Amino acid sequence: MPNIKDVAKKAGVGIATVSRVINDSGYVKKETREKIEKVIKEISYVPNEIARSMTRQRNDIVAFILPNSTHLFFGELLYFVEEELYKYGYKVMICNSSEKIEKEIVYLDMLKNNRVDAVILLTNNDIDQYLDKKLPLLSFDRRFDGVPFVASDNYEGGVLAAKRLIEQGCKKMMFIGDDAQGDSTPVMTEVTKRRLGFLDYIKEKGYPEMINIEYPLGDYIHIPENIHKIINEHPEIDGIFTISDAVACDVIKELENNGRRVPEDVKVIGFDGGRSFLNLGKKITSIGQSPKLIAEAIRRSIINFYKKEEIENQIIPVYFQEGETA
Repeated sequence: MPNIKDVAKKAGVGIATVSRVINDSGYVKKETREKIEKVIKEISYVPNEIARSMTRQRNDIVAFILPNSTHLFFGELLYFVEEELYKYGYKVMICNSSEKIEKEIVYLDMLKNNRVDAVILLTNNDIDQYLDKKLPLLSFDRRFDGVPFVASDNYEGGVLAAKRLIEQGCKKMMFIGDDAQGDSTPVMTEVTKRRLGFLDYIKEKGYPEMINIEYPLGDYIHIPENIHKIINEHPEIDGIFTISDAVACDVIKELENNGRRVPEDVKVIGFDGGRSFLNLGKKITSIGQSPKLIAEAIRRSIINFYKKEEIENQIIPVYFQEGETA
């Protein structure tokens, strides 16, 4: 297998010059660089990634800690983040925390131990005390003091949902979601703003205060029975906004199992974009967030980490996605 000495010998330059070209770590004349790159291609030389990372004191690996890789939107976001970072020479390490804080702490230690260059953190846990904010950390949909973040405009999403239900003639509205934050935990995420935007707009327009149904965060196992109880206890509701498309899907199924038609009797709006759950038989009307735009914002932040430039917080616009449920 060809090595760096073979490249240097054939190109008629020193090993240090070849190293500067490979690692892009210093000035090399254009014609010399082109000659070296031509030789590398001719002899099929593949640089040693471990050696390169030691030379540059970085390995171009970014860890993405997320709570549930099977969640449809998270999976979609992960796809675009990996695609976007790969285009710029970075590799993504997927860290599925299963919402367990002990796993998140282990993954964060990889950054402290220089095993990864940066961490994208998506968490609902009370983990602030474990964050070394001097290190390159980027949060998604969550604010920590001293840590830059990227988030969708969740508040505007709630406003858009309320506007649509009111335009469709709804009088008695409800929010349903696994967002029991602030009561059982000090954690407040950007996702909470979906509910707040919805509630504020309804109040502003003078409608009766909505019914706000929240159940324990991450309690995926009991979602069906929670929703069954909620639907049966509130037969007067004619408009529902849910924290996600997944919850919207369960709500629609439960409504129809109880003889209530969607959207004729009850209008339902989800959040994430309505791209999934086509097996429901109808497309969910939803507030869309763009995983591609989010991934581009994350990539901009990661590049600025490497450049040691200031990183600004970024709020990504949401949009109304037409469907058949509202």
